[in-house]
Amino acid sequence: MWLHPREDERLASLLSYGILDTVFEPAYDSAARLAARACNAPAAMVTLVDRDRQWFKAVYGVEGFVRETARSDSICSDAVACESVLVIEDVLSAPRFAHSALVAGAPGIRAYAGVPLIGRDALPLGTLCVVDWRRRGFSHSELEDLAALARSVVTHLELRRVDTSLGRDSQCLLRDALDSLRLRRAIEAGEFVNHYQPIVDMATGGTYALEALVRWRHPELGVIPPALFLAALERTGLMHALGRSVLSDALDLVAELRSTSGLVKVPKVAVNVSGTQLGSSGFSGTVAEELSARGLMGSDLCIEVTESVPLLGTEVAAELVELRSYGVGIALDDYGSGNATAGQILELPLSAIKLDRSLVGVVTVSERARAIVVSTLKLAEQLGLQASCEGIETTAQRDLLVESGARLGQGWLFSMPLERERIQAHLTRPEPGR
Repeated sequence: MWLHPREDERLASLLSYGILDTVFEPAYDSAARLAARACNAPAAMVTLVDRDRQWFKAVYGVEGFVRETARSDSICSDAVACESVLVIEDVLSAPRFAHSALVAGAPGIRAYAGVPLIGRDALPLGTLCVVDWRRRGFSHSELEDLAALARSVVTHLELRRVDTSLGRDSQCLLRDALDSLRLRRAIEAGEFVNHYQPIVDMATGGTYALEALVRWRHPELGVIPPALFLAALERTGLMHALGRSVLSDALDLVAELRSTSGLVKVPKVAVNVSGTQLGSSGFSGTVAEELSARGLMGSDLCIEVTESVPLLGTEVAAELVELRSYGVGIALDDYGSGNATAGQILELPLSAIKLDRSLVGVVTVSERARAIVVSTLKLAEQLGLQASCEGIETTAQRDLLVESGARLGQGWLFSMPLERERIQAHLTRPEPGR
C-alpha cells in the first residue's frame, strides 16, 4: 500500500476537520450526484482516507453501500498517496485491485476516476471519485468538471473546519437547519418564536427586564433550542430576517404590556444581536424605526452582543454608538467565557455586562471564579456599567452573588424561559419574597 510522503502530517490534517464518522450531509451528497452526471457515470463518492480505512462521506448511485472499507482495498488511497488525478480504465487489469472487495464483489467496479481533495494544509484528505461497472475512459472535459467539483467539496470541508474550531460543528445542528430553503420557509411560516426569561432584581424578586430567546417550533419535532439551528443561520443572510422577527416580537410585547397589563412599570426587553446583523449598514436606523412605530423609547430596549463578536475598529462599533445615542442599552453578553478584552469594555459604548453562566455555575465551589465575579462587579460599578449574572440555579449561588455586590440575576432559580402568552400572568402575580 502506497503512502503519502507526509503521511503523518496528512492524517493529522484530516483529523482537524472533525469530519470522520459524521452523518451524510446535503452539500456532499449533491457534489457526488453532480460528479456522476458530469462524467456520465452511474456512481460517485466523496471519500476520506484514514490511517487504516477508506471512509465515505457521500455515496451516489449504489444502494446499501457500506460507510467504510479497508484502506488496502482502496483505489482512492493511491490517488491520495500520489497526490494527483488517478484514472483506471480497466480496474481488473490492475493486479493491486483485482481482488478488492469492491471490485471482485458488489458493486463490481470496473472503471475509476478520482481527484484528490487538497485541504488548507496543501495535503490530500481523500477524493471525489466516479466509478463505472464497465471498462471505459474519461474525457478531458469530464476530468475538468470532476476537478472543479472537488474544489467545491474542499470549500465545504474548510467551512466545516472553521465551524468546528468555533464550536459550531454541523453534527450538533438540526439537519433541517443545514437546508437554507427549509430555514427560509420556517421563518416565513412563523415557526421561529420568542420565549422570554425574566431578569430579576434579586433584592425584591421583581422583574427588571425580559430577555428574548428564540426557539424553533418545528411542526414535527416540537420546540427546538437555538444550539441546534442558530449557528447555521449565522452563516447565511437569513440571520437578518430572523433578527427582525425576534426584535419585532419583543417590541410588540412591550407595547402590548404597556397598554393592557396595568403594570406601573413595564420591564424593558433584551434582544440578542449577532455580529452579522450589526455589521449591516443601517441596523441602528431600523431599530429606531421599530421603536418609533410602537411609541417606545430607546430605554425600553437593550441589545445584547456576544463577546466573541469582533467589535473593535469595525462598522459594528459605529452601529453601537448610534444605538446608544437613541438611548438603547448595550450589554456585553457572556462575559467571562474567555474572549472579552479590556479594550471591548473601555472602547465600546456599553451600558451593561452580563457575567457568563460558566462563572456563576461554579461560584460557590471555586475561589477563582468568585474572585473574578467580585472583581468584575467592582469594575462594572467603577465604570458605571450595570452588571447582571446569568445561569443562577441555586439559592446558594444567588446569596453569594448578592453578598458579592450583584443586583440583577437570571436563571432557572427565578424562572424558566416562558412562552409569550404566559408573560403577562407572570408579571402580574404577587412578587415573591426572597
